[in-house]
Amino acid sequence: MKKSIVFAMAAAALLLAGCKEQSTPIKVCIFPGDYPDPAIMRDGKDFYMTHSNFTYYPGLLIWHSTDLLHWEPVARAVQDQSYSIFAPDICKVNGKFYIYYPTSNGENYVVTADRIEGPWTEPVKLQVSGIDPGHAIDDEGNRYLYTNNGFVAPLSADGLTITGQSRKVYDPWQYPEHWETEGMWLESPKILKRGDYYYLVSAEGGTAGPPTSHMCVVARSKSVIGPWEDSPHNPLVHTYSADEEWWSKGHGTLIDDVDGNWYIVYHSYRNGFHTLGRSTIIESVEWTKDGWPVLANPNGAEWVNGGLQDNYDYLCQFDNPIMWAKWEPGFDGGTLMTTTAVDTSYEITAKFNIKEGGRAGLYLFYNEEANIGIQGTDPTFYVRIKNDRNKATVWKSTDGSNWTEVIKDADVSTYHHNVYKGFFALRPSLFTAGEAKVESFSYNKL
Repeated sequence: MKKSIVFAMAAAALLLAGCKEQSTPIKVCIFPGDYPDPAIMRDGKDFYMTHSNFTYYPGLLIWHSTDLLHWEPVARAVQDQSYSIFAPDICKVNGKFYIYYPTSNGENYVVTADRIEGPWTEPVKLQVSGIDPGHAIDDEGNRYLYTNNGFVAPLSADGLTITGQSRKVYDPWQYPEHWETEGMWLESPKILKRGDYYYLVSAEGGTAGPPTSHMCVVARSKSVIGPWEDSPHNPLVHTYSADEEWWSKGHGTLIDDVDGNWYIVYHSYRNGFHTLGRSTIIESVEWTKDGWPVLANPNGAEWVNGGLQDNYDYLCQFDNPIMWAKWEPGFDGGTLMTTTAVDTSYEITAKFNIKEGGRAGLYLFYNEEANIGIQGTDPTFYVRIKNDRNKATVWKSTDGSNWTEVIKDADVSTYHHNVYKGFFALRPSLFTAGEAKVESFSYNKL
């Protein structure tokens, strides 16, 4: 797909351009919808990002940007559909790209490529337990892999083999006892070097649950393996109240640009819309005189128009394999292809051509237990679903002109992780079984 996808309003571009002149700090939702656990890296002027894909395959969709606002999908790195993937890390070492990732079967893997577009290698299993791997490298070129709970293991020079025992080198920052979280859950270690220090950014508090659960905390050390000193300004990112626009903010990575500006990229739920999944947000960071990252004017920076994208073309490209993914467990004896919704209110419409014995339909799909939609067997079959702030109405038609209301104002607000687990999102999804195919699909913001 050659066309860039704009994930923020024009005003956001102006703000970011201004930030490069050290003016207005920004907070922008650059990936609205289901884009959790962002992993980002910079290679010169180029930024690359990937996210958790869980059971949507092919996995690890990679995005490219040169300004942190306009992003183009370039590749999917993993074809193996035997497990759920979450919380990856992406890096480049000695001219080669690496993505490290954990799986639902308790194992960690790595894939590599000489070019970001691929081809990507088959996954290589790493003999290390834990989740949320984070790659680290010191000034001498020694490589390490951090995992959750403060553990680190040495890596081989080629980054493909664990060469020693994993050992604990970091204890979590102790947040106040009265904070409402899911638990300590020290996760998402991301390591970078700035000046004389290595900085470790971690997640604590749990990634869902109460609105105030999640956070990003920072520690630093003059050695890539510690000992680590916690920031006196922790947490760097946190939701303090359910009244805030974004809930469960956390799982962050510090990133700079070629002009020396710094940002934190993290994920968060939109207030009241766990159904959309966790969006990716970028926020300006500045450094204190004694070398700690803090949010740049956190009370003065303004969100940019909710951060919803201008261009919805890619959502309508139902035959574009890079933007639609298969629900790998399968559904009702057929194939379910999903994409992510990006708005709190939207309408989707699909047209199907169905031969004898075939079935097809349109859904808002979280999992097999939590979904809404219908199937049909008519030779020409249309379905329309309106999701108006978590109230779903479903229509069907055989000609695209005369519509019959099938479901009205069904409450789908509980179709999310806190009720059904899984860390998924309520996604527009196309179903086919037997001799049936999708003729058209549209997505419209309301």
